[in-house]
Amino acid sequence: MRDLLSWNLPLGRWAGVQVRLHVFFVLFAIVAVHLSDREHRAETLVALSVLFFCVLFHEFAHCFAAWHLGGSADQILLWPLGGLAQVNVSHEPHHELFTALAGPTVNLLLCAMTAPLVWFFGKDGAQQLQSLLNPLVTPAAVATPGWIDVLRWTFWINWLLLLVNLLPALPLDGGRALRSLLWPRWGFKNSVLAVAFVAKFMAAGLCAAAWWTHDSQDYAYAALPLLLLAVLLYFSAKQETDRLYDSDPENAPFGYDFSQGYTSLEHAGTTHKPSPGLVRNWLDERRAARLLRQQQIEAEEECRVDEVLARLHKSGLDTLSDEDRALLDRVSARYRNRLRG
Repeated sequence: MRDLLSWNLPLGRWAGVQVRLHVFFVLFAIVAVHLSDREHRAETLVALSVLFFCVLFHEFAHCFAAWHLGGSADQILLWPLGGLAQVNVSHEPHHELFTALAGPTVNLLLCAMTAPLVWFFGKDGAQQLQSLLNPLVTPAAVATPGWIDVLRWTFWINWLLLLVNLLPALPLDGGRALRSLLWPRWGFKNSVLAVAFVAKFMAAGLCAAAWWTHDSQDYAYAALPLLLLAVLLYFSAKQETDRLYDSDPENAPFGYDFSQGYTSLEHAGTTHKPSPGLVRNWLDERRAARLLRQQQIEAEEECRVDEVLARLHKSGLDTLSDEDRALLDRVSARYRNRLRG
């Protein structure tokens, strides 16, 4: 999964956060434009633009939530289902819950802002808004999209992102929220197992929905996205379960206290494990290389902090750029997390 997420294109730093575009987003855009007929290609481009910015707003909401809690946000990865924000907050249930729900909350607010406009200014607004509530049917196509069509797409896309991301399965926001709610009562380990079970159950349900829609004219394009989402949820759940077993293969999944989070595995006792195969060795080498790159980036940033602090002492706060301030926030949050750990 992590290797898959490394397939991305850098879009630069936005508000101090590195924004990357996943190749799946690019492929999705190419396929969408290819499948649309020439008459409606302009509307397809409008819809893709709306999707890009809605996903971006969703992910920046996670970043703002992390900053509000004293954490940090390093990068955003945009992909069609809502993206992934690399945020660092203290390993506490209420902090993770607040951060997870920030993204869907922004989608809900955008729906609430656009719904009245579609209702009052759209043709047959009430009926049109009702049809937009069906996440499996895209808005009616038009040859020349106007501002009301942009609003229709904005509502439908945010409604879709809201529903998908609230599914109680990792890596979606709903899965992180459910894990945070179960965590205080069941413990971190059992809450992860519960969410993984729910995710696999939902994956089966999505496969059934894909089968039900594949011959339907009303849901002609819904089967493939439903099937892909099911595959994502299943293998994400399997990855979470494998992490628990890999931590202690003799007593897994109930032989290890995960109350301190995954980082505490570094201090766990060593156990005998079978020799890894060629694929596992390759994956381990990739992970080690990424960890080394991350450590190098952190070391470079800490060196830059010294320069920024020297300039701050010499010339004052007004001389700092937004990038300098974001750098100071990231490094200070990193130090706070180390102290808490």
